[in-house]
Amino acid sequence: MTGIVVFILRLLLAIALYTFIGLIFITMLKQYKSQIRLLTPQSNTALQLTSLNQPEKTTHKINQSEVLVGRDPNCKIHIQDETVSSQHVRIYYHDNNWWIVDLNSTNGTFLNEEMISHPCVITENDEVRIGQVKFLVHIRKKEND
Repeated sequence: MTGIVVFILRLLLAIALYTFIGLIFITMLKQYKSQIRLLTPQSNTALQLTSLNQPEKTTHKINQSEVLVGRDPNCKIHIQDETVSSQHVRIYYHDNNWWIVDLNSTNGTFLNEEMISHPCVITENDEVRIGQVKFLVHIRKKEND
C-alpha cells in the first residue's frame, strides 16, 4: 500500500513540476512577444517621394519602417543618377516621425535647401535633394492592404 502512495506522490510531483516549467515557458513567450511589439516601430503613415526635376515624374511610396535610397540596385529606392551615391540616404520611422540621414554621400543630402549632417525630421511638403535629384515629400495615411 505504501508503494502505491509513494508512486502517486511521485506522479503528482512530476505533473506539478512539468506544469510549473510550462507556465514559465508561456510567461516568457508572452513577455518576448510584448517586447517585440514595443520595439517594432508601427507607423500609420506612409511616406511618398515625388520627383521634381527628373524627365519622367516618378513617385516612390515608403510603407516600411526603414529604406535605403541610392544608386545601388539593392536599395529600396533605386535612383539612376551619377550625382547619387550607391547608398546615399536612409529614411526611417522613429518616435512617430519620419527621419532622413545622409550616409556620408559624395554630393550631400539637402532638406529644404540646407545640407544635413545629422538625422533630421521630414514633414509634409518638405523638399529633399539627393545629389541633384529633388523630391517633394508627402505624408499619407497608410492604406490597409
